[in-house]
Amino acid sequence: MDYVQVRPRRPATVTILAVLSIIVAVLSLVLGVAGVVLGAFVVGDYSGLGAIILLVLGTVVFAFGILEIIYSIGFLEGKGWSWTLGTTIAVVSLVSSIGVIGITAIAGPRLAAITSDVYEIVLPELIIISMIAIIPIITSSVTIYVLTRRNVKVFFGKVPEPQA
Repeated sequence: MDYVQVRPRRPATVTILAVLSIIVAVLSLVLGVAGVVLGAFVVGDYSGLGAIILLVLGTVVFAFGILEIIYSIGFLEGKGWSWTLGTTIAVVSLVSSIGVIGITAIAGPRLAAITSDVYEIVLPELIIISMIAIIPIITSSVTIYVLTRRNVKVFFGKVPEPQA
């Protein structure tokens, strides 16, 4: 007798999370490209430090956008690797975003005390970046919450399905 294994239905929260992740991924790609372009062509003329910050952050945000698209597609298909990738990216994003806000809180007052054209350009950039960092804190927290629910872990095959 053959046994057919039936996959659990995809929870609605996973579908919503996948759609939101795709939206965030597209925004990440756009912001990443904007950061690189601004760093390379605009800010670089005024501040080498500002250009480096924008180039690095733009590249990282762009890479995260690509990874977000990949795991979002995996979410829709219920792939176990997408749960692992999504959880890992969410944790890294959460920690790094908190770090960005912390660095700005520490470095900001010191930069404000220095009177130089370079720091007058870098300080507002850091403040804007730290304000933007609130978005990944929220999205990463929601992602971690959703992915750690039992029904979601069952869907991705991370825990066994409860016996009826």
